[in-house]
Amino acid sequence: MMQKRGRITRRKKKAAPQTEFELPKKRKDFSVFLVEDDQAIRASMKEALKEEKIEVHDYMTAMEFYRDYREVRPGVLILDIRLPGMSGIELQEKLAEEDFPLPIVMISGHADVPMAVRAMKNGAFDFLCKPVKVGDMVRAVSRAYNFYYDIDVDMDEELDETEDSLNRLTAREREVLDHVVDGLSSREIAEELTVSTKTVEAHRARINDKMRADNVAHLIRMCFNFNAAEEV
Repeated sequence: MMQKRGRITRRKKKAAPQTEFELPKKRKDFSVFLVEDDQAIRASMKEALKEEKIEVHDYMTAMEFYRDYREVRPGVLILDIRLPGMSGIELQEKLAEEDFPLPIVMISGHADVPMAVRAMKNGAFDFLCKPVKVGDMVRAVSRAYNFYYDIDVDMDEELDETEDSLNRLTAREREVLDHVVDGLSSREIAEELTVSTKTVEAHRARINDKMRADNVAHLIRMCFNFNAAEEV
């Protein structure tokens, strides 16, 4: 369970300087390998990424990507959890056995969020919620770029704001959040706490509001980053 620390004084936000990733002419070689079986969604995501000057290689199935990716190339694998044939989770597990060098971002529908969280706990770098927003996708690619090239990013202000938000939660909300971060669904959390699923959903709505989370992926990412910083 996350430990509550003392309250902090929030600093005023300053405009962040542009990163290397945000300056295409200075960007190192980096591609997106996109695995999505829905042709319309895949085409839309590919077009949005190419508008950001990001090279994209797209695939309809996990096996198609697995057979194609033989020579290591810098990039990030964006992978839908539910795919025909080999699922995204199965591909992730297969790649993990082979020490796959690229960060993996999972694409998850609402019902698959607990599965996506567990995938992150098993080594996935991040996940995106459907319908995928262009801004969220580009930011995920940017984070993957920094991770791949081991670029230091100052997260002090973000971590301070996360801590400030955690201080707003009640003991019960913190308990629910811990279960969400563990990858439990609302139904599973309700069983753990012996309350109704509706009650858990109400707690989760308040948690999102207090944490200023755009969606569940944003919420999970904040908590993962905060816990990682606490362990350092």
